[in-house]
Amino acid sequence: MTKELRALLQKLDTAKQEVRSLLAEDKTQEAKGKMDEVRSLQAKIDLQRELEDTEARGLGGRELNDNGNVEERDMKELESEYTGILLRAIRRREISGEQRSVIREYERRAVMNEGGTNPAIPDGDVGLVVPQDIQTQINTLMREWNDLSEYVTVENVTALSGSRVLETDADMTPFADVDEYGNIPQTDNPKFTPISYAVKKRAGFLPLTNELLSDNDANLIGYVTNWIARKAVHTRNTKILALLKTLTPQALADIKAINKVLNVSLDPAISRSAALLTNQDGFDWLDNQVDGMGRPILQEDITQPGRKMFKGRPIAVVSNRNLPSTGTSAPLFIGNLKQFAVVFNRRFFELASTREGGDAWRRDTTEMRTIMRDDYKQWDGEAAVFGQLDITPTP
Repeated sequence: MTKELRALLQKLDTAKQEVRSLLAEDKTQEAKGKMDEVRSLQAKIDLQRELEDTEARGLGGRELNDNGNVEERDMKELESEYTGILLRAIRRREISGEQRSVIREYERRAVMNEGGTNPAIPDGDVGLVVPQDIQTQINTLMREWNDLSEYVTVENVTALSGSRVLETDADMTPFADVDEYGNIPQTDNPKFTPISYAVKKRAGFLPLTNELLSDNDANLIGYVTNWIARKAVHTRNTKILALLKTLTPQALADIKAINKVLNVSLDPAISRSAALLTNQDGFDWLDNQVDGMGRPILQEDITQPGRKMFKGRPIAVVSNRNLPSTGTSAPLFIGNLKQFAVVFNRRFFELASTREGGDAWRRDTTEMRTIMRDDYKQWDGEAAVFGQLDITPTP
């Protein structure tokens, strides 16, 4: 958005306020005269927007910098403005016409109207997608809290539903031997299986105290991003683990049984790229296993200090609270989880706030609602094994 358009929007907002004031004072004729100015300003704004859109399309949404290179036009400035509007909305402050134009511009250029805003809802009750800079903070925190979606395939989608085609893992026949000048026979065809998805809305709300809302922007952003990240990680991990538990479990008595899964149960290509996923009990058992020379079976991952590996395969650990053991058996999933499952993710979190809904009015708080949209599907059921590891203590 250019400075010229911002100035026109500010004038329009001021003129509208004057019309409202004149009507409140029952000065109908003066209000009619001022409305002519409102209409004139609105016409100028429409033309200015059309001009800017035309120029943006001509440069693909970009402009030339001082060196003659094409770059994103004022994107950092636009992102900063949008973040400020997001914080105003959370605090239930009025959203002006000029600020609404910033919302439309940002979502058009940056997030392609994912979870777009509703211009009919009252000022301060605007549903806004989380800005990209805060999205980055949320994603960083999610990785720190062991987001299992990093081990599966995540596909960002723009549609609420759709389908993907998976090649079925079927036996192949070799190419036929053909003599010189002989006829080449038809070969067997690949077989495909459609996988459909339909993203579901997952949401929750958080009461915000007036003390928090009166704090500085950095503290408010930090609190909100931490809350969203923790809830998103727990939601995703729960769904991914539920999908893994649909596999038929098999008993794993010892290290040799784990080796057999990697050597025999899984396809060699899957085994080479496999990972191990277990809970705290399972990891503790693995971490205490030694070879015939008394050396630990697990190796240190030199690329990520603190993480262990089993025969070159990384180990992911989930808390016992979220992935409990059953008696003396700990869950141990082995395989290429990126081939096993896919998360169809509709990209952005959406925020809205209210002071009147829920318990907010009675408690004199503001309730913030967060929405995420995704779906979880099994991709290749042969790419992982659900093992039940015997963790009975050895005498």
